[in-house]
Amino acid sequence: MRLANKTAIITGGGSGIGQACARAFHREGANVVLFGRRKHKLEETAQELGSQKLGSRVLTIQGDMTQSDDLDRLVQETRNKFQRIDVLVNNAGLFKGAPLHEISDEQYDEMMDINMKAVFQLSRRVLPLMMEQKGGSIVHISSILGMIAVPGVAAYNVSKGALNQLNRSIAVEYGSYGIRSNAVCPGLIETDMTADLMKDEALMQEWSRDYPIGRFGKPEDVASACLFLASDESSFVTGTVLPVDGGFTAH
Repeated sequence: MRLANKTAIITGGGSGIGQACARAFHREGANVVLFGRRKHKLEETAQELGSQKLGSRVLTIQGDMTQSDDLDRLVQETRNKFQRIDVLVNNAGLFKGAPLHEISDEQYDEMMDINMKAVFQLSRRVLPLMMEQKGGSIVHISSILGMIAVPGVAAYNVSKGALNQLNRSIAVEYGSYGIRSNAVCPGLIETDMTADLMKDEALMQEWSRDYPIGRFGKPEDVASACLFLASDESSFVTGTVLPVDGGFTAH
């Protein structure tokens, strides 16, 4: 198994891409720590993975990515149970749209706090542990909108572009410790976050023309890329910004 004896923290682990990562990582032998705000979603995922069994390899921790105390608790409880942190998947995020001239300071700050600042703060807490272990893999769930721009979501574009640069910064600064950092940039993925958007059939038909593969993505498509980047199979891969977008950015 590709992640045997490794411990992985997955933020936003109760649904969507985070949940798909939890399934894939657990299947490949990892101890999985699920972190998020919605306790019932975390518990549902944990039950699916078999956490009710004695000696479970799953831990759920309810908390808010923007609260420093919750991040401290996440790292400490993970160490208490599993003694180490080998993989961090920074998946929790926020997507909201508005024309640039209508975005309030509060809306901009909220987007940056969740999509960028919280990732910075959690990564900063995990890096010293990985340095002690002389190894680790951090996978950031970014977006193709950190690589290109589309109208109406300027704050989101900015937050993901900044995340891609943080990813590169970690890669060049901590590679000597055996720590790798990579960003996965999904296109449109069918999750709870995009459910309302995807109800617009006319818009979806128009957008689908830009996906050469002929469909939108599934959470499992992204999880497969994350599994590769988390595992030793990608031991010579760091600092990458990998589109998982059905060919959208190939235009």
